[in-house]
Amino acid sequence: MHVSRVIVIFAFGFMLGVVLHSAAGFSWWILSVLIFLSALFGIIEAVDASKETLLAFFIAISLLAGFLRSATFSQSFSDSEKTFWMKSREALMEKSRSILPPAESAVFNAMVFGYEKEISEDLKKDFNSTGTRHVLAISGMNISIIAMMLLNFGLMIGLWRKHAFWIAVAGVVAFIFLVGSPPSALRAGIMGIMLLWAKNRGRLSKEWRPVLIAAFFMVALNPALLVFDIGFQLSFLAVIGIIFFNNFWVRVFKRVPIKFIRDLLSLSMSAQIATLPVLIYNFGTASLISPIANIFVVPVLTPIMFLGLGFSAFFWLDFAAKIFLWPCWLILKATVWAVEFFGSVPWASVEIGKAGLIIFAVYYPMLILFWKFLEKKGLNDSNK
Repeated sequence: MHVSRVIVIFAFGFMLGVVLHSAAGFSWWILSVLIFLSALFGIIEAVDASKETLLAFFIAISLLAGFLRSATFSQSFSDSEKTFWMKSREALMEKSRSILPPAESAVFNAMVFGYEKEISEDLKKDFNSTGTRHVLAISGMNISIIAMMLLNFGLMIGLWRKHAFWIAVAGVVAFIFLVGSPPSALRAGIMGIMLLWAKNRGRLSKEWRPVLIAAFFMVALNPALLVFDIGFQLSFLAVIGIIFFNNFWVRVFKRVPIKFIRDLLSLSMSAQIATLPVLIYNFGTASLISPIANIFVVPVLTPIMFLGLGFSAFFWLDFAAKIFLWPCWLILKATVWAVEFFGSVPWASVEIGKAGLIIFAVYYPMLILFWKFLEKKGLNDSNK
């Protein structure tokens, strides 16, 4: 069995083991069964080697490793992550509050620093109903969209693919460092850079393994990410969605005359089709107006992020901070108006209520079957 396939199988099995422990809790029976299966398949493989028994052994041992890692994980690790970020973020947010009006500063702090507590409940409800809540978090979903837009922009103005790739990577890295390198931004940045690397390599749908391996290492360090961190969930699933479905949505929107809007729609729909169950599970709504609302809301991410970069770098200079935040005020005011407008549409969203874990068990197998169908029909090939 090829080494890369072994790594992918182990990474996937490890994360399933983490989910198993989180869903069922620690049980000596489960642990005993996993140990027994690992030993059984190991003995069978040693006696009568075959691809099937080797595969079963790696799945069993990876499930065991993930289950044990989650069971022995100490939450104090996540507490130790709260270092320089807490102080630097608070200083930056306090400065933005002193310059921007309350509503706009609340949205700015959410978009740039991932701090949503200052946003009113009514506005949060509008973001939920329009399917644009993802813009209020530092997640791989947002950073991936921004990274891909930067890459596409570089290619559009005539840069070599290699140069456009490094410019997009530099933009992601600069953002991570200038907002204080919080763990959420680091994880989102890793996912965004993995996506850029996959895009730079050629056909996106063939380059998903590095993303899975990157997710594996992050979960191995902190198993709580996989179950309790919605930012990580959105980051991983959005990148996977873009990798597997972006070419399909590019074909769907090929008649849209403006390339920027076409790319934006394709990226947004690819990310949303993969993250929909997570959003429904956590927020209890499914947005019907999301594709339209995202056309107006998602484009503000790039200017807000880069104005946020400038603000983060020069916030200690009052005049410079105002120069960067004044344009933000205009953009954010228009954004809030758009979200409230689309949120007021009667059919903007459907209240589903808190869905159980069954939504994941039903939705993702169906999504895999849909992808298989696209591949079989050649509808997910960028060359067609």
